[in-house]
Amino acid sequence: MDKKYVDSNYISAKELRNPSHLKEVPKDMPGWYSWWAPEEALKMLLNSSYISNKYLSNLLSHLTIKNINGKNYYYIYVGIAVKESIQRRLNWHINQHHTKSSVESGFLSTLRKSISSLLAFNQYDEYITNDFINMLIVEYHPVNLPIKSNEAKEKIESIEKKEIANNVLILNIKGNKNALVKDYLKELKKVRKNSKR
Repeated sequence: MDKKYVDSNYISAKELRNPSHLKEVPKDMPGWYSWWAPEEALKMLLNSSYISNKYLSNLLSHLTIKNINGKNYYYIYVGIAVKESIQRRLNWHINQHHTKSSVESGFLSTLRKSISSLLAFNQYDEYITNDFINMLIVEYHPVNLPIKSNEAKEKIESIEKKEIANNVLILNIKGNKNALVKDYLKELKKVRKNSKR
């Protein structure tokens, strides 16, 4: 087993809004993280009224599923923290505000951009995005290497590529070549482009 990994941890995104829970995530390590959604949240993304097709029935059986605290959750997104701590990166995803400058500059979190586009067709809709994020579970994996180091970059980016290659991830756009989500991701890109208003 690779000794550079620290045990993964599960926490609800809603709990991470609490600074005392966020402080439990390492502030001095890079790492990677997985986002898990219950089926009712998955339906909101895959059967969005802002895309032309309903993808839930076709994709559900192909998604990675995990029972967390007695409930089934589906793996929807993998992200990495290399240039900053995993704590800071998760804080950005969970607590970022949908300001005009964030939306217009493209600095809005990729995860938030996709969620707000699919649920509200409006990247300024911070409230619907936060309500959705509160339904999710975050699994985070700190890596015991220096932040911004080449070793951390190589290791963590390699993990991200493997996660995208080995799972059907519906919110990872960059580097996602999975044929099962090709049409869905094409629609997601389009709705993201058109909801930046």
